[in-house]
Amino acid sequence: MEFEYTRDGLSEVLNRHKYLVVIDVEHTCTEDGSIPASEREVIEIGAVLLSTDSLSIVKEFSRLVRPVRHPQLNSFCVNLTGISQSLLAKQDVFSHVFKQFQAWLPADNDYVFCSWGSYDLIQINIDCDFHQLQEYKPTTVVNLKKAFAKTQKIKPQVGLKKALEISGHSIEGSHHRGLTDAQNTIKLLSLIFDENN
Repeated sequence: MEFEYTRDGLSEVLNRHKYLVVIDVEHTCTEDGSIPASEREVIEIGAVLLSTDSLSIVKEFSRLVRPVRHPQLNSFCVNLTGISQSLLAKQDVFSHVFKQFQAWLPADNDYVFCSWGSYDLIQINIDCDFHQLQEYKPTTVVNLKKAFAKTQKIKPQVGLKKALEISGHSIEGSHHRGLTDAQNTIKLLSLIFDENN
């Protein structure tokens, strides 16, 4: 679905769908660029399903993912995410976890894919490509970082932590963990989608 990043456009997105899926993925990362962006792997998927009529939470999804391309996390990634090597050792690989995620999504596919920035979807599809899964193409995608900047008239776009500070909220739980970041993002939805704000 095509739409404008305006109050009316975002309101129309809500009116046309039953659910929002707010998602955050964590991925392998290095400080020195030793893992190229094209070889990063998802190590966690966190998501929250909300009804569009009330923005209330319906259910949540949280799974760790064992990387296979670069299976050893470096200290930068461990320190950033708080995800340890031992935690990942027992987890399923992306192809299994992503199928679980797809089974968790609304059966009628009547949802809006929402993430803070555009990278989460890019990273998911890097993994889909590597694991020879079909490209993941949600019907409607909202970049909440862009939507927040447009509706709050903020330039340049800001990170999640800064957006929460601007709106009088604080990060709860561990920043840079999938479900926690998705839950914190939800605090900003009423500012993004409510024409009264």
